[in-house]
Amino acid sequence: MLSRRALIVADAAGSEDTSAPVLKRFGFASIARANDFDEALTIVRSSPIDLVILPIQDLTPVQLATIERRVRAERRMVLIGTAPKLDPELILRAMRAGIQEFVVCPPDPSELAGALDRVMRRIPVEQQAGRVVAVYSSKGGIGSTSIAVNLADAFTRNHPNGRVALVDLVVEGGDVRVFLNLKSAYHLGDLVEKLDRVDAELLSSLLTPTPSGVWVLPGPDDPELDDALDANTIAAMARHLRAHFAFTVLDCEHHLSERTLAALDAADRVVLVTQLNVPALRSTQRTLEICKRLGYASDKVMVVVNRFQLDDVLSLKDAEKVLGAEVFQSLPNDYQLATAALTKGVAVSQADPDSKLSLAFDKLASRLGGSGAEPAVVEAPPNRPGLRRLFVRRRRA
Repeated sequence: MLSRRALIVADAAGSEDTSAPVLKRFGFASIARANDFDEALTIVRSSPIDLVILPIQDLTPVQLATIERRVRAERRMVLIGTAPKLDPELILRAMRAGIQEFVVCPPDPSELAGALDRVMRRIPVEQQAGRVVAVYSSKGGIGSTSIAVNLADAFTRNHPNGRVALVDLVVEGGDVRVFLNLKSAYHLGDLVEKLDRVDAELLSSLLTPTPSGVWVLPGPDDPELDDALDANTIAAMARHLRAHFAFTVLDCEHHLSERTLAALDAADRVVLVTQLNVPALRSTQRTLEICKRLGYASDKVMVVVNRFQLDDVLSLKDAEKVLGAEVFQSLPNDYQLATAALTKGVAVSQADPDSKLSLAFDKLASRLGGSGAEPAVVEAPPNRPGLRRLFVRRRRA
């Protein structure tokens, strides 16, 4: 979850232009370099290193024995070996010395990512809780999915040392996959039958990393999973994500089902999305009243006005008067940029990083996440059996 440090020996990882972005996606913001084995050994002895990528074709038996002793002493350190060609005998000697993965050098970015994904599961997880942010609107078409996607992207830019997850909780018709032009082999429904054995390894295998560094779990398109994806599933998933990611953004459904309620309970902050029109504000007002009945703290629910324009009939002050709550932030209306980003399947920052809309998302992420991935104080959800029964009855109906 937090910043990890990698050490590359000689040219074992190929060119910096191809290896650095892959390492960054896996949380390696700090990359040290050594010219040879002896220099690498000096660096490992003087400072903590999580990952070493080194050439193995010229390693002597003495150096292999040194690696084996170092791996036993530094249990958190993992190693990837590279060589110009596939040599089974060489790979076997390296594996016996404690080198966990092998790729042909120069490695293809996808092969390097696959090796990193496997060795990352061997790195102990820091016992520091990440932040969970739920994005919710009680009406569709207000832009909550766009906000969830771009907020996750902004977290990766504001916190390059932390990993960011984005989860689509919409069981049927979720659009996160569309917004990011994502071709993912797995989705939220794949957690159902594996819930009793979810761990860091399984979680990493289910989420798909994007080029910008966001790890995504799309929603399923199977309506039969509606009953299987219950509150317990969502709560368990949120706990695992909190343990392994600095920030997790949940894109919620547009109604307060038992599943949505579990997501809001698990979140440290709820971004309640609205617009400056009467139907949206009235719906938001009702949601705020429900949040008070749920016992949420006043600083948990943040009202965010989307598609704000200065010439709107209603002003931000009008909205605050209607809602009886402060507007946490507004996001400017930029239909042309938002459409262009959606067409390309990227966040708005990649379409125009200097736009007012992109800067607004950066500001929102900064206000929600602070200047660094700090531990979150997670309180148990309030006891509200009456409301629980209400949502359960609706679900069964």
